[in-house]
Amino acid sequence: MKSISTALCCSALLAVADAHWIFDRIVYENKWTQPYEYVREVSPANVNNDLALIYPNTDPDSVDLRCGRNATLGWSQPKTAPLNAGDSLGFIVNLASVAHGRMYHPGFASAWLSKAPSDDLNSYLGDGDWFKIMSVTGRTAQSFNTSNPALKYDDSKVMWGAYNSDSWNFTIPATTPPGKYLVRFEYIFPNVDDAQFYLGCAHIDVKNSGTVGTPGPLVKIPGVYKRGQPDVYFSSYDYYLSSKHIEDFVAPYPPVWQG
Repeated sequence: MKSISTALCCSALLAVADAHWIFDRIVYENKWTQPYEYVREVSPANVNNDLALIYPNTDPDSVDLRCGRNATLGWSQPKTAPLNAGDSLGFIVNLASVAHGRMYHPGFASAWLSKAPSDDLNSYLGDGDWFKIMSVTGRTAQSFNTSNPALKYDDSKVMWGAYNSDSWNFTIPATTPPGKYLVRFEYIFPNVDDAQFYLGCAHIDVKNSGTVGTPGPLVKIPGVYKRGQPDVYFSSYDYYLSSKHIEDFVAPYPPVWQG
């Protein structure tokens, strides 16, 4: 009986782990880069195992909300990707420790920029201003193909645009001021009690010889979310089980800077 209980326990843990993920690579120059080549490496809190590594952030007041667990500094010294304002970039789900290799929970995604005060991105804490440059809630042309028989999905989740995707691309706004930036990708799995935040940060150097805009609204992270706010702390399944429509869902503040 003890061995059966242990097996059931282990099976449950594996199921939980399968549903969690991290972002460790970017899509740069239309290619998938190597793990942590341009992305700040995360590390688990006091535990060295894959389950701890991919466990989501659930504290909206933690500095880990900036770039992931123990990634407030670029201690892994990732490369910095040179980009022109207007170029495309993407973030990729980690494959090594997550069986699905996809954003497996229902929820919504966004991309953010924060300009470093100096050229030393590794030492930038991300404690400056952030602005949002992309948001996806409902399905778009990038959403996974539901007609592909190889990709199983849940009808209660498929209405969310980034659900079941292994990566997501977005554009650096054309009028982004030049400089060294942290670019942050965030996926939120909403929950009434403990919303889950999946995120990662890459280092980029934005070039812009054209028109320069004024990004905004500007926010601080942490500080942008508060526990219990209704557009983060709710059941995503309400949009499947009730009369709510995903088209009516408005992502949390701030709005996207279009540049």
